[in-house]
Amino acid sequence: MDYSQLAKEFLESQGRMMKSSFWPKKANAFLHGEMFILNYLNFGQGEALPSELSAAMNTSTARVAMALKSLESKGLIERHADSKDRRKVIVSITDQGRELVESERRDMHQRMVALLTELGEEDARAYIRLAERIAEISERIFGPRE
Repeated sequence: MDYSQLAKEFLESQGRMMKSSFWPKKANAFLHGEMFILNYLNFGQGEALPSELSAAMNTSTARVAMALKSLESKGLIERHADSKDRRKVIVSITDQGRELVESERRDMHQRMVALLTELGEEDARAYIRLAERIAEISERIFGPRE
């Protein structure tokens, strides 16, 4: 079996899927940038230090600072001094930020339901099984994302 050719075909198909309208630019943002920060805050403790966000995103503090400035200007997060150490800044998600995250998640869920429905039960179950297997192997071979 030519695994090199299969890898090429897999990457090409993934690229086509990521470019399709199934994955709006907003959906890809769930993994990066501002939406990552909002998701992190929404499904975490609701607040975090910028350094924690930087570590979770595996990106520079300067890049996080730019994203936080943008999110704050949109009313999606708030920044305030830590009550225990006034030198530290705590970032927290606003109600408006939570509403945006939930709205985007509902949209992605509806899109995934439509896609899996079109696949049909057998192929949908096979896809999920293989996606889980790929995730397990990826973590074992390459380690968890830092």
